[in-house]
Amino acid sequence: MARAVNDGNGGWSDRYEAWAARRITSVDRAQELAHRRVVAPVEGYLEGGAGHESTLRANLAAVRSVQFVQRVGVTSGVSPDLRTTVLGTEVSMPVLLSPVGFTRMMHTSGDVAGAAAAGAAGTVFTLSSMSGHTMEEVIGAARGPVWFQLYFLGGRAGARNLVAEARRLGYSAVVVTMDTQLPGDRRRESRYALPPPLSLNRSTVTKMIPFVVRRPRWLVDQALGRFQLDLVNAVRPRPDAPAPTASEALLEWLLEPPMWSDLEWIKEEFDGHVIAKGVLNADDARRAVDHGASAVIVSNHGGRQLDGVPATFAALPEIVRAVGDDAEVLVDGGIRSGADAVRAVGLGARAAMIGRAWAYGLCAAGQPGVDRVLTLMRQDVDRTMRLLGAESVADIDASLVRPPTAWPS
Repeated sequence: MARAVNDGNGGWSDRYEAWAARRITSVDRAQELAHRRVVAPVEGYLEGGAGHESTLRANLAAVRSVQFVQRVGVTSGVSPDLRTTVLGTEVSMPVLLSPVGFTRMMHTSGDVAGAAAAGAAGTVFTLSSMSGHTMEEVIGAARGPVWFQLYFLGGRAGARNLVAEARRLGYSAVVVTMDTQLPGDRRRESRYALPPPLSLNRSTVTKMIPFVVRRPRWLVDQALGRFQLDLVNAVRPRPDAPAPTASEALLEWLLEPPMWSDLEWIKEEFDGHVIAKGVLNADDARRAVDHGASAVIVSNHGGRQLDGVPATFAALPEIVRAVGDDAEVLVDGGIRSGADAVRAVGLGARAAMIGRAWAYGLCAAGQPGVDRVLTLMRQDVDRTMRLLGAESVADIDASLVRPPTAWPS
């Protein structure tokens, strides 16, 4: 296990988190332990979906509805090769880390811990624009490739600044989130009237007291991290604009959504791979590719944007067919195990991406928790491939999975 990132917590906290990480036996267990550590408003942000959360539930159900077609007596018992490539970069398994916003309110080590854990595991980390750590801090903690997820913070001028910084620092790709014209109807978050990023003032402190007394570990962690919860990468739309409040950051600042044509100038100015995230149908997938995307991420934002859109696994096969060999296809949404990642590859994805799964580990035990989740993912990919009779990731194809007949064919 990689050494825990010490974000000012001291040795005793590192020892506690190493102990807590050993208690994680599955992603579901990490989720349970996360709920015991973070305060209710943070849990609401992490777990909530849009509207009635039908798409959130559909993501999980769709993943589990894909059956395996097991083959026996066809392998020699040698360890399968879990390696694959994504956009020409070798990764140790077909599992990448999705961007998750506001991770520093989940644990003070936030995206620094996520990047360090991903690098130790030999896979890709994706940094959210909505991070409490600077782009430089995160890539400095990484030992592997890091992608940067782009929101148009501060409009197109702000986006250009972020793209230029990603290029200067050596990020491997820019991931453009296309499905956030404005935040979805996130009712779990609104019930507490404490939207992220959490800010400390007399009003919010008063509201937080009932939650903090039930979760003192969270308060201790944040205090040791000096309550640094701001959006440190946000660019002001005007030089004289005040620092963003939560509502400005999530509403006004995100009201200038990207268009397909923006992929072209981003690709030119970044001079590297551009990935379109938030694609759910074949037409949009083709548009992304036609405007220069090297890959598309089949995603509905974890069910957090428009409730009632298809589950990502249900949309995946159609998009794979539409894109063909012109771009790589990745998928997120409802992936909670290595077996789920194998399902994704069987349906045609290059790799699966996990968001909540690694965030649960972070909430439960900091970087050791993320390390543990990725270790469990790797073990389950290995076990599933052995049981399927697949000796390499290249052997995982449509012959090994059986999606529901109700899905589009």
